[in-house]
Amino acid sequence: MKLLPSAAVVIAVALLAGCSASPGGEASASPTADAEEQCAVAVDDLVSAVGTLVSDYAQPDGTRAGGAQPPATPQATDGGDGGAVPGDKALADAAAKARDARERLGCDAKAFQSRLEDGLGSIQPSGAIADAVWRRVSASLLGTVRQATGDYEVAEGEDLRDVLARSPEGTTVVLPTGATDVGQTLVLLAGVTLKGAGRDVTTLASTATDATIIVATGSLVQLQDLTVQMTADHPSSGLVAGPSASVSLAGVRITGATAATGAVGGAGVYLSAQADEASGRGTTLEITDSLFERNGWAGVAVAGGHRVSIQSASFTGNGGAGVLFLDASTGSIDGSTFTGNAVGVAVSGTAAPVVLGSTFTGGSVGVQADESGSPVLDGLRITGVSSAAVIFGGNSGGSIGGTSCEGAPHGIVVSDTAAPTIGENSCPVVRGGS
Repeated sequence: MKLLPSAAVVIAVALLAGCSASPGGEASASPTADAEEQCAVAVDDLVSAVGTLVSDYAQPDGTRAGGAQPPATPQATDGGDGGAVPGDKALADAAAKARDARERLGCDAKAFQSRLEDGLGSIQPSGAIADAVWRRVSASLLGTVRQATGDYEVAEGEDLRDVLARSPEGTTVVLPTGATDVGQTLVLLAGVTLKGAGRDVTTLASTATDATIIVATGSLVQLQDLTVQMTADHPSSGLVAGPSASVSLAGVRITGATAATGAVGGAGVYLSAQADEASGRGTTLEITDSLFERNGWAGVAVAGGHRVSIQSASFTGNGGAGVLFLDASTGSIDGSTFTGNAVGVAVSGTAAPVVLGSTFTGGSVGVQADESGSPVLDGLRITGVSSAAVIFGGNSGGSIGGTSCEGAPHGIVVSDTAAPTIGENSCPVVRGGS
């Protein structure tokens, strides 16, 4: 699924800003009946173009944002046809024609604005992505997108979807203390920061279907000093993003994501991609001093070629894994704690993360590598697991050194087809199996 190219939004923003009814800003005579009709047609054509664009972003029946790949990143264009999809070009053309009609015909400004507001308000988007596009384009056309960046303090009762639609790139959206209810998915189409007063003070209390937050921009999105708490009884995830995303979390708690058999969802954070998509861009997910608790599938899951940096984080009671590396994902985990997760860190595909100086307590397995995963493990302390401290299965490789295992039925288990490098560890090594 695509996301809105920036050219259409730029044209939309410019449509009503600074336009005068006649050259030089002089008042023009009232438009004739024929001119009024042409003005109305121009507005209706613009509304129709917006409706078509919004429908292009409707989620197909059965698509679930919590597990399926989110939209690709909007790409900047030069305002021409290059890279634009038909709906985007139609909106750009309609916006240009509406502006031309208003200036050339001297359309009545109030009537023009009123008809535009009514027309945009009649559009009924289907799905969270379409809703965000509709709100963003409507705000642009009606001139309600804020021009200044900096901090914007959300007032009690404000709809966060509208706040985000009006927020330009670089805005810090400051959330109020206490709980803010999120009943619908928040889709981020611009690089903004969501900031609270502390993870024990500010909470996004979410019952949203599929995902609380979808990141649909290639610009940096940041969450700071807040809790995302999901209480839905249907499959849901905390934050979901695609291959072009860049996300930073600091001082954040994400808890309560729900998974279900045969359904998607259940990740605190899920950065999706395929094969080696997202590789070559440096760190795409940065996490510091954050908590991931009681998420049904994983605290954090990364796929494709995403690269993570996790520092001083805590993963507790996550159903599948504290952190799950898929495909060709990579990155580092340092100075973090894993408590009571089914698996602390799980590595598959050709993923090759580095895990340093971290503690694993309880759960079934501390670290497990399968397929051709190649984790580098150093300085780990693993205690009280019910199955094995570390498992190298499949054709996995990598290395392990400086690791201690206490109270584990098995220390380091290496399958017959795995070939990790094993350094000095305070763990017995068991070989065999597949």
